[in-house]
Order: sequence, then C-alpha cells, then structure tokens
Amino acid sequence: MEHSSQAAIDSDKPAGDLAGRLAALARLFASPIADADTLHFAGLDAENIATADDDDRAAEHYRVLTHDLVPDAGVFFETDGMLGGPLARDLHDLMMGHGFEPDESARSTGHIVNELGFMAHLVRSEQEDALATFWTGHAAGWMPLVAMVLERSDSPPFEALGRALDQALADVAVMAKATTPDDVDHAQTPMPAALPETDLDLDEPKVGLSRIGRFLSIPAHSGLALTRSRISWIGRAFRLPTGFGSRARIVEGLLRSGAQYEGWSDVCNALIEECDRTQGVWESAPVPAYWQDLWTQRLAFTRTILENMRSAQGEGSHA
Repeated sequence: MEHSSQAAIDSDKPAGDLAGRLAALARLFASPIADADTLHFAGLDAENIATADDDDRAAEHYRVLTHDLVPDAGVFFETDGMLGGPLARDLHDLMMGHGFEPDESARSTGHIVNELGFMAHLVRSEQEDALATFWTGHAAGWMPLVAMVLERSDSPPFEALGRALDQALADVAVMAKATTPDDVDHAQTPMPAALPETDLDLDEPKVGLSRIGRFLSIPAHSGLALTRSRISWIGRAFRLPTGFGSRARIVEGLLRSGAQYEGWSDVCNALIEECDRTQGVWESAPVPAYWQDLWTQRLAFTRTILENMRSAQGEGSHA
C-alpha cells in the first residue's frame, strides 16, 4: 500500500473544507507559521496573526505547545503522562494500516500534528468508517482538552487556534455520527483500552505533597490539564511562589507555598474550580458518553481529594 506522510499535512489542495482545515491546523501546531493562506484554511483570522514578529511568534509557539503542555495523546492517556509509550506504537500501526505514515522525526506518533494529519488523510481518502472509529474511540477522548488549554492560554493567536480546533472537532464528530450506524459504538474498543488506576489515598502515611503534586499534574490520573502557565497564574493570584521544574514540581511548590503562607484553602478552591471548568468541557463537547463518563469520574475523584485537603487546612499529614 502506498503511504502518505507529510503530503496530508503539506498539501496546498485540500480535498474538501474539513480535510483542508484539519491539515492547516496540523501545520499550525507543527511550526509558528504566519502564512495567511494557512491561517485562513485553519479557520483563523489572519489579519493580526500574520503581522506578528517572527521571533515573538516562535517564542510563543514554544511556550504554549512545548513548555506549557505538549499536545500529545501520551500526555493525556499514559500512566506517567509521557510520550512514546505503548499507545504511540499502537497508533503507528493503525495509521500505517490506513495508508498514512506519521512524521516521527521530531515528535511522537500521538502528537496532535500526526493525529490531525491522519484525520485529514482519512477524509481525503474517503475512509469515513475509519475516521468515525478513530474519532469516537480515541481522538474524542483527549483533543477537547487541548482546545480548552489553548483557549485559556492568554495568547490571542492560540486562543483563536483553540476555537478553530474546537470547531473542526465538532465537524469531525458530525461526520463520524453521519457515517456510523446507530447500533455501532466504536468507543467500546477505545485506544487506550482504559485509563491507569488512580489510587491516591490521603489517609496513607506520608502521602506527601510531592505525590499529590504528581497526581494532579498527570491528566490520566486527575482528569486535569494543568499547564505551567496556569499553575503559575494561580500562584500569582494569591501571591504564592511556585518554583521551577516539571509541572508536578510546580504543583507541589504551589501546594507547599499555600500551606506555609496561609493560602491553602485558596489553592484548593482554585484547583476545584479547575475541575469544574474541565468538567464543563466534557459536558459540552460532542463526544461519546464513554469519554464523558470516564473523565467526569476522574474529576469527581479529584474534587473529593481537593475538598478533603481543604478540610485538612494544610496541616502536617501533607507536609
């Protein structure tokens, strides 16, 4: 079988509006492009974005899409929130089997660049059943969180990118529903098959803020998609230092500062609000009930953890 790789991303002749938008969105996620045609194809207003300084645009692209939170399926689904795990290998085999060779030279197979490119390829090659299966069983389970993160990035171009992604995903969902028989539920065979076990217990001796920070920073465990910028924003709102390092270390720093500087309840309340906002994504996103239920259950567990932490007022058991 002949395979299409970057052609599905780089083609200047999209076969249909949806395919063109998915391919253009993939290009924008791949690099800080200011080309007006690409922005237009992706559904963005090019007037202000295309005139930005090249260096500023590159720096913002790195901050939002690399430093803050990498838009990759592994980050949202894997046990450690890492790239290149078993899921990436399964995705590679799936994409190749449908005639698409993912670009793995600089990113994981599960990166949104490859997944959007794959969906564009499926639309172009009229593989509607495969698109429906991929959307309902996989992409619908994490891409809405990326749109949410972008729309809250405090960067107008990336907020616009998030809205454009949200609209494209809604249109994918419509196409998937139109081409899927009512009695077929592709989410019964999802990728991944399940989220990792979440076993955080605040009553466990020496559970510690380090472990809580790690739990909150991994989407598959907490249901949250906390970026470095968002965690720092919470810290600044209550004049609490967060420190540096991984997202897990920054969350730990936020919690530790809250406990030390009488901001514990404020931090817990802010994180509970993050649960509420994220749940709103799943309540409004046009995704299968399977994903809605799965993530809502994770968020409910996290909300209970945070409410119990708030009640403890940051005393010794979580030092």
